[in-house]
Amino acid sequence: MTADIVDPSSQTRKVQSKKGKPLTALQVKRHSEGFLADAHPNQGLRLRATKKGTKTWFYRYRVGDKLKQIKLGSYPGMDLAEAREAYRGQKKLREQYLDPQVITAERKREAERQKFTFSVMVDQYLTERVEKDRKPKGAAEARRLLENDLGVLAGRKVEDVAPVEIHDHIKVIAARAPNIALNFRAELSRAWRYAVNTGKVKNACPINSDMGGQLRQGKRERHLSQDELKLLLPWMGSYSATVRDALTLTLYLGLRSGEVCKLRDKWLTEESDGWWITIPANEMKRQHSDHRVPLTGTPLEIVSQRSGSGYWFPSRVNSYIDQKVLGVEVYAHSGRSKAKIYRCKAICPVVDWAPNDLRKTARTQLAAMRCPFEIGESVLHHRLPGVGGLYNQYRYDLEKREWLTKLAVLFDQLGGRG
Repeated sequence: MTADIVDPSSQTRKVQSKKGKPLTALQVKRHSEGFLADAHPNQGLRLRATKKGTKTWFYRYRVGDKLKQIKLGSYPGMDLAEAREAYRGQKKLREQYLDPQVITAERKREAERQKFTFSVMVDQYLTERVEKDRKPKGAAEARRLLENDLGVLAGRKVEDVAPVEIHDHIKVIAARAPNIALNFRAELSRAWRYAVNTGKVKNACPINSDMGGQLRQGKRERHLSQDELKLLLPWMGSYSATVRDALTLTLYLGLRSGEVCKLRDKWLTEESDGWWITIPANEMKRQHSDHRVPLTGTPLEIVSQRSGSGYWFPSRVNSYIDQKVLGVEVYAHSGRSKAKIYRCKAICPVVDWAPNDLRKTARTQLAAMRCPFEIGESVLHHRLPGVGGLYNQYRYDLEKREWLTKLAVLFDQLGGRG
């Protein structure tokens, strides 16, 4: 039985035993409270009994001037003969000038390492670090990512898995979804390093930027053509009203879908030339300045219907809906999922697109209409490149209203509204 470390200073009751007399089985059985000490050749073996009826065997010894003791087991699960056998095993360590407490602690750590699988390692990292340091949404995403893609590694002991196996595992994920593989590799590396730092794993983390191959986050170049917009825009009513309106504003205004989800009443103002949204710099992905967005036509109609109650796209959980809501809805109607929950969804006539592709579509259509480069970049809140961006501080408010009005007319025509 594995010995446990106990502080001998906590044992203060008087020892009951006849001097020089070894313990007997009958003494042990009848002992009700306090301590019994064995005699030569088992000097140092002790039995503690409490008022609650528990009896515990200990080995007491000295290391230098310090008195220490270690738990051997409990009576009657361990009888006198078994206790003496356990005592002799611990005493052999002392005869080799070893400390049984230190040896027992090392054996326990080794036993834990033998049970330390990837699943246990990941759960420790998520529970002790991620869920304390990150916001609930980010922590939930990290748990979903790691637990979903551990696959065959989940039940394997961390120190038994060769680096090449992890390399091949990440490559399999990358063949399906490079972006997921990139994030999985980073999170698994952090989990491993945390396990090393907490003493759970001896082996240094082998996961680096080469493992799993070169994994660069892909940049989507997808935009929708006018022919695709003729199919999509009339069909947008198949989405929920919230998603339909959010996607429409993303397309018509060239905003990021995450920025559309955050829109609210206090950003809306009526000025001499019409209605404006002013998104504060700290709410933008690129925080170089506030973003002024003019409203005309269809976008103004949507805002008129949604404004007046705070957030325009409110959530029952948070202040506003997550950007993910839009992506999930688009995916649900894409026909790509085999999940039962999506089987009855109408299938979108335009394939392979995501909400942010609508922003690229807006910029592409502006260019096709011969919108000047500086104005098009200002519509998307891009900083102008090079020295020109440093010297040119003009914000193109009047020009943005002109070209977003033209863009709205085009999209209305393509959608059958014009």
